[in-house]
Amino acid sequence: LWSAENKTARVFVLEYSDFQCPFCKRVQKTLRKIRNKYPHAVQFGYRHFPLPFHEKAKSFAEAVECARDQNKFWELQSWLYENLTQTSTKKEIDEFKTCWREGKYEKRVENDIRNGVEIGIQGTPTFVLGSYDHRSGVVTGEIFSGAVSEEKFVKVIEKYLAITGTEAKL
Repeated sequence: LWSAENKTARVFVLEYSDFQCPFCKRVQKTLRKIRNKYPHAVQFGYRHFPLPFHEKAKSFAEAVECARDQNKFWELQSWLYENLTQTSTKKEIDEFKTCWREGKYEKRVENDIRNGVEIGIQGTPTFVLGSYDHRSGVVTGEIFSGAVSEEKFVKVIEKYLAITGTEAKL
């Protein structure tokens, strides 16, 4: 589940996250800064990895996918992490409730969990950061966990930008 349609980015940051994870919440501010710093050179993605002991996390993940249907994925994602106010029309709310109630995205969330387990994800947040091959859809790079600092993101992104020969457009 990629966050943007950036077909030219050669570096990719893929986040595996859980809406009830305090470390996931903490790293969101840093991720916003990184997105603003590398709007063209880096593509960002988001995968759901709700931990079993977080009772509402899987349901929240499905809800965010329903919001994606209305192009409001990032709006609801931010609201869930930051508890900000958002506005929606009655029609959007009704469509959202129907989608969520019917479990439209339950399998998508379960697939994200399965893929995460297959590559060794054990906790959240976990990031896969490296060179991105658009043809194969594969990110070749590093996996790191926790509320990673902005400095660490910048250091690793710059490393992969140098490897791929991509210049950051700041």
